[in-house]
Amino acid sequence: MSSRAVCLLLLFSFSSLAVKRGDFKTCSQSAFCKRHRAISSNTNGYEVDWSTIEKTANQFKAKLVNNENRLQLTITGLTEGRLRVQIDEPEETAIRQRYIPTQALAGDPVELAFESIKEDADQAEIVNGDKQAKAIIHRSPFVIDLLNGNGDLVTQINAGGKLKVDLFTTRKEGVQYPDGFWQERFKSWTDSKPFGSSSVGVDITMVGFRTAYGLPEHADSFSLRSTVGSTDPYRLYNTDVFEYEIGNPMALYVSVPHLLAHRKEATAGVLWLNAAETWVDTQSAESSKGLFRKMWNTVVTDDSTPNFTSHFMSESGLVDVFFFSGKSLETGPTPQKVHKQLALTSGVTPLPPLFALGYHQSRWNYRNEDDVAKVTAKFDEHDIPMDVMWLDIEHTDGKKRCTKYFIWSPIHFKTPKQMIDGVAATGRKMVTIIDPHIKKDPAYKVYQDAMVMELYIKNADNRTEYEGNCWPGTSKYLDFFKPKTREYWISQFAFDRYEGSTENLYTWNDMNEPSVFSGPEGTIERDAIHHGGLENREVHNIYGLQYHSATFEGQLARTDGVDRPFLLSRAGFIGSQRTAAIWTGDNAAEWSHLAISSPMMLSLSVAGIPFAGADVGGFFGNPSEELHVRWYNVGAWQPFFRAHSHIETRRREPWLSSEKAMLSMRRSIRERYALLPYWYAIFREHAQNGMPPMRPIFYEFPEEEKFFETQDAWMIGDALFVHPVVTKGATTVTVQLPERDGNKTAQWFDYHTGAPQLSGKQTISAVLYESPTPVWQRGGTIVPTWQRVSGRLSIPLSLLNAHSQILCKNAECVLGIKGSRDGIFLAVGGSSRLQVYVSRWLESRMGDTRRVAQADGRGFSKLGMEESGSESRPPVASARMENGKFYAKMLNIRRSAWLMRADPLTLLVALDEDGQAKGTVYMDDAKTHAYREKDEFVEATMEYRSTSSSTATFTSIPVGKFEAKNWIEMIEASSLCIFSTRTPCVQKLIRGVRSSPVSVALKVDGEAGQSHTGWKYDGKMQKLTLRKPGVLITKQYSIELFF
Repeated sequence: MSSRAVCLLLLFSFSSLAVKRGDFKTCSQSAFCKRHRAISSNTNGYEVDWSTIEKTANQFKAKLVNNENRLQLTITGLTEGRLRVQIDEPEETAIRQRYIPTQALAGDPVELAFESIKEDADQAEIVNGDKQAKAIIHRSPFVIDLLNGNGDLVTQINAGGKLKVDLFTTRKEGVQYPDGFWQERFKSWTDSKPFGSSSVGVDITMVGFRTAYGLPEHADSFSLRSTVGSTDPYRLYNTDVFEYEIGNPMALYVSVPHLLAHRKEATAGVLWLNAAETWVDTQSAESSKGLFRKMWNTVVTDDSTPNFTSHFMSESGLVDVFFFSGKSLETGPTPQKVHKQLALTSGVTPLPPLFALGYHQSRWNYRNEDDVAKVTAKFDEHDIPMDVMWLDIEHTDGKKRCTKYFIWSPIHFKTPKQMIDGVAATGRKMVTIIDPHIKKDPAYKVYQDAMVMELYIKNADNRTEYEGNCWPGTSKYLDFFKPKTREYWISQFAFDRYEGSTENLYTWNDMNEPSVFSGPEGTIERDAIHHGGLENREVHNIYGLQYHSATFEGQLARTDGVDRPFLLSRAGFIGSQRTAAIWTGDNAAEWSHLAISSPMMLSLSVAGIPFAGADVGGFFGNPSEELHVRWYNVGAWQPFFRAHSHIETRRREPWLSSEKAMLSMRRSIRERYALLPYWYAIFREHAQNGMPPMRPIFYEFPEEEKFFETQDAWMIGDALFVHPVVTKGATTVTVQLPERDGNKTAQWFDYHTGAPQLSGKQTISAVLYESPTPVWQRGGTIVPTWQRVSGRLSIPLSLLNAHSQILCKNAECVLGIKGSRDGIFLAVGGSSRLQVYVSRWLESRMGDTRRVAQADGRGFSKLGMEESGSESRPPVASARMENGKFYAKMLNIRRSAWLMRADPLTLLVALDEDGQAKGTVYMDDAKTHAYREKDEFVEATMEYRSTSSSTATFTSIPVGKFEAKNWIEMIEASSLCIFSTRTPCVQKLIRGVRSSPVSVALKVDGEAGQSHTGWKYDGKMQKLTLRKPGVLITKQYSIELFF
């Protein structure tokens, strides 16, 4: 058998497996989890040694003691309503320092002096310097009450008395140790513990809350369920799970131990900073006041109160808890405030390059350069926008030795630079996979370099190098805790090192848990040693972050920091959002996996990882056509939008489905591209304040309890409510739209048509193939869109009427149509307008059913209609005939986001009940860091105000220095305006206007006088269209409407 065949056999033997639960530990098989879970209330009996209290301006320290241990308590005041609580071994007695994963944080947390520290015989009270958080430390038994700025008790630490810390120690003769304290076995592996068990745990109670969220990644409900007495705790341990189960708390690829609790009156959060394996028991229950401290009487008045308890248990590290009070001096406790506190602690996703927000096409694997070129061309042939082509492991050197990263296959990818340049010529990018396992082969330069420089993880003896099996066979694993390893890895992305790479090639980091096919639970041994003598058990969950952050720095360095990196990672931890997008791993082509994708992404979002997505269509298996279509309908409304599938699945490019399925998938992709200006603006918002683009409903409507557990609908930014179809055979969805918007009645408008929509519960049509994804725009918002996703029509000859004329030569045709109102009217060049009449079932390149009117008697509908006035010259367009159909090529095809970046904007203005709306447009060069380093951006704050019963004003005030070069092109269309620079101009659709204006006047700052713009009013839809104001978004301007 050839080496190549051996490689493929290895790939299939592992990748075709579904999850085997017996390969992964349960809590009862984990010695430390079993011991911690068995603790009953106040078993350990810790109290504060009041004589050891030490106070500084911003810290409170004291010793905690029981009949066995002595621990160090430290409480630190931080800015923005945050407190940090740490419980560690006392420095003076510890035989080994415990690991703190500082790499997960966005720099050192900014400390803040306390406002006050008061103490009496039984308790100490600490008020944070900004008065947004307070801690009360109870002496005996030891409990910490954490209060928000309103004085509400929202969190307690150790109220259940489950604090437990196993101290590092040396084995002593005659001492009876618990099972698994010094070593434990799982299946055929033995885990040695040279310092004994070092586990830590404590209970954290979210007081007065029934619901809590977070703790990703699990294929489970968004609202955390009770695990106590019913199932294993939620497990956080990054590992490689094939075709994971739904509704299971078992570990997956990402571990973010952040928990957020919300109720109408308050929101609070905690972050457990620990990179070791962690189990979290959760329970939502009514608890007697007798279980809480006397402070409880100031919070509730009835005999019982809901609370959400969690019991964090980690194999090593220390108790290190960040408390987020959720208090805002302006607005009170809110989910947004907690999220901003989390973002301040662990960081945000920097603004991605624009292409990353478009559609990504991937599979394992595109076979060769010709395959890549043909697939790229097919997207153009079918007028489907696409931004990135992805290559999996088959692109690497694999003739004799498979999966050598940074080396292209000399057989299938002989001229990679030429291939990448060809894709880039269409405005697109490419991505290649690079994993952390390094094939053991002395002839492989990367392997040999790392050997010489001693960059690999070591075995438990700290001398020999760790080896495991992955895609290449026997492999070694780079130690990214070693500075030299990071420096070496960063250098490998330089264009002269990674031969065949260009600035249009980006990176996919997979298998970085790390995945080890031959290892326990599919990963590396716990007693393997990293730089500095760190055991893998101490750092395991942060390995993926260490890896992808080094890749990020490599991309950054290759252009000297000019271009923005983009990379995708499977493994993640606290802070992964700063350097990578995340996807949900090896899902399956099943309806349950489609349905769970949104709860999984909501959980990631609330835990601080906003740029996330799932493999569209499912990675394993072959989706039915219905499932495939519905997955595109959903994926287009999630932050990261990529189709990907296993090597053994059928090819799934959209055009390989039926025509009606392809049209529906294409419509979803085009909807995504039309909305890119809005996606870009809300990712910019996230980079500034941490708010996730994909949000739970209660983030925007925090007082509506019926949405506290909603997981099948979500908000995109603050403006769009999305409720897709995720069940087989569904033709409708039951939707519950919020009824109150603060102190106002909520107003909603169908995103696709602009029609007003009633609040409350209702059934909405969602017919497969025909209906767009159900989406509503919130009153009071302004959504910027691109509406030039125009292109090709496929028209059966039988629909052409007698007025048409087809002139053909060598299968290339020109269609001329007279001014008949029941024909197909295509414009080209000159001053004519783009007008199209299509049958009800035909879809325009626009895919914009928002503007399709009722069909007339001949079965034709009007789309994007503009009156042609006195123009009588028949427009023409190049076309061809094939298989009995006439293919007419329309103007202004947009293949990718990069080619759309300078397009004009259509602003969708939806008014609230007071006739007001606000929104933001953001634009920059879509690629570099100039927006951040040189203020080369334009950000326009827009507002529509009804100033009286007879007047209204639309204003736009820009900031920033973005000045683009001239764009030499003339564009005319009904929904566009003429412009001569790369900075877009705007058209406005105003929804919720009660009557037609009598005049509309435009005034641009710095220009004398006023100009008038045309408008059109639809009384039935209550929609006003202002046509072609023709003003750049870099200009400050106002539009006065007189009614």
